[in-house]
Amino acid sequence: PYYPSTFTRNPASQVSNTPAANIVRQEGSYEIKLAVPGFSKADIKIEINEDQLIISAAEVKNESDPNYVRREFNLNGFRRTFRLHKNANTNAMTASFDQGILTIVVPHREPETRKIEIL
Repeated sequence: PYYPSTFTRNPASQVSNTPAANIVRQEGSYEIKLAVPGFSKADIKIEINEDQLIISAAEVKNESDPNYVRREFNLNGFRRTFRLHKNANTNAMTASFDQGILTIVVPHREPETRKIEIL
């Protein structure tokens, strides 16, 4: 038998197109992890624009159109932006992708020290 109340949605729950992120401060770097299940490495784009780290993905097209009884997640595109610290070494950043988790390591650059000559 079909029990409609079994499939009703809790109004407090929301479908989000923003992937969850964990950021860990490590010795000499920050590690950003995004949960992006269902996306492939090729779907994800990582850009740096001035002091912004921009992570995005286009919608993943599904060839079949299932007749959903309940749908709590989707593969719509997303865009996450993180402001980078002025000491972020953007030239040494790395990214990896494993089992739906995107990991970006943002190393710190040592602050510049200048000596000023006294005239």
